Amino acid sequence: MAGKENLQAIAQRRLYPHLTDSSYLVLRSRRIIFNNWLKQFPGELNVLDIGGRYQPYRPLLNGRIRRYTAVDVVPTELVDVLASGEALPFPAETFDLVIVTQVFEYFAQPFEAARQIHAVLKSGGALLMSAVAFAPRFVSEERWRFNPAGIRTLLASFSNVEIVPEVHSPAGLIRSLNLFMDYFVPTMPLKKLCGLTLCPIFNLLGLLTEGLQLSQNDQFTANYCVLAKK
Repeated sequence: MAGKENLQAIAQRRLYPHLTDSSYLVLRSRRIIFNNWLKQFPGELNVLDIGGRYQPYRPLLNGRIRRYTAVDVVPTELVDVLASGEALPFPAETFDLVIVTQVFEYFAQPFEAARQIHAVLKSGGALLMSAVAFAPRFVSEERWRFNPAGIRTLLASFSNVEIVPEVHSPAGLIRSLNLFMDYFVPTMPLKKLCGLTLCPIFNLLGLLTEGLQLSQNDQFTANYCVLAKK
């Protein structure tokens, strides 16, 4: 089991990625989107983090947490309860906020997970999630990719669903190119060289395309951020 300091270091890199990270564009964007949304929730919150082995977005709630409960199928020093989002062991209307980032693609029964999340949320509570849209299969356990229409169908029981692409198509394609180099550059020294040279250049180019709003097309966005209110 990874030590707490190592887990927190991983979380920090996800919250504040370096330009040499192939997922820099989406991780940076997710932090900004989540941080803006979380400003809507004043006061102290009971928070459930599904897939909470690292908890990168917990610091965005600093000073506003009454209780933070992390659920995961993998035990780490940060996990409070071993459970799946498809079988949550909590009473109805327990939490003000449920965080689920890059987890729905693993569920065998995503609609059941959505139903259970809706059940454990208090009236007026919210789901904060990110879902994979256009990306390679990272591990063999992944099952799904999500489009906006599919997300709305999945979360039909929620009263309001807001969906925002983490990046638009040009930056999404740039992120995919960075991932392609990660996977297919043939040798480790060459991978490191690309990571220190081409990857930052591509990430800066992606930031430029987003800043200039060269396209609002999201067909090649890597992920969607979602705020769903009960």
